[in-house]
Amino acid sequence: MFIGLTLSGCHRDDEILPVPPKEDVTAPSGATTPRNEQETPTPKPPLADSSFESFQRAEFSGMPYRILFPRYYDSKKSYPLHIFLHGIRESGTDNERQLEVGASYFLQDSIRAKYQAFIVFPQCPQSAYWFSPRVTKTLKELIDTLVNTYAMNTKRISIGGFSMGAYGTFEMAARYPIFEAAVAISGEGDGAEANLMAKAKWRLFAGAKDGVVSFKKTENMYKALKNAGASVSFTLYPEAHHHNTWIKAFSEPDFFQWLFSEHP
Repeated sequence: MFIGLTLSGCHRDDEILPVPPKEDVTAPSGATTPRNEQETPTPKPPLADSSFESFQRAEFSGMPYRILFPRYYDSKKSYPLHIFLHGIRESGTDNERQLEVGASYFLQDSIRAKYQAFIVFPQCPQSAYWFSPRVTKTLKELIDTLVNTYAMNTKRISIGGFSMGAYGTFEMAARYPIFEAAVAISGEGDGAEANLMAKAKWRLFAGAKDGVVSFKKTENMYKALKNAGASVSFTLYPEAHHHNTWIKAFSEPDFFQWLFSEHP
């Protein structure tokens, strides 16, 4: 039923998952998959190098990810961290496809020069979803590891996502109130948990002609967050379909300025 989460924008709205489930959809209820860390040690994050001009490959507990270091990285300073979650089409293990949505914007010279920050693009396995409990747990552990490894400001952690990644963004914000800011593009969350997400400052985006994730789903999250007292805005693009909503959002003149600004 997740075939609807593609870039074609021509599927019915009911082909996308409803509110993310509380149980992991990748395993029978009550099943657990213990990890023996002695048998499968977690690789260390790559050494920081201020000369890196591209996303570096890495892996954490079976989750591939790409990390972009600040251009002028100085371990004596403290930098923001942004996590971006891709859509279902980019799932896998190649540690490459997740860069297709949004990564090129972060690599722009003007952005890199103006906004010194760590950017991380993890890749979700095809057997799971960003809102699966075991995936959110691994993602949180990855964030903790990165914060403990590099000079990151724990008060300047933000998260964003498109399509399935937006679903995951809502879920991560509900489970872990560590995010200063959050961006959700063409997604939905559990409105009943909006109070748990209200700590973050939000920007929501949707396309009026989106045939995969109805804009009403995102609009309902806007209303829920607003009622919960969150700082939130909602932008609806009248002519946008599913495949280009993220492009319009990233192209907003103040998108990066807002993302990397301190939000008191």
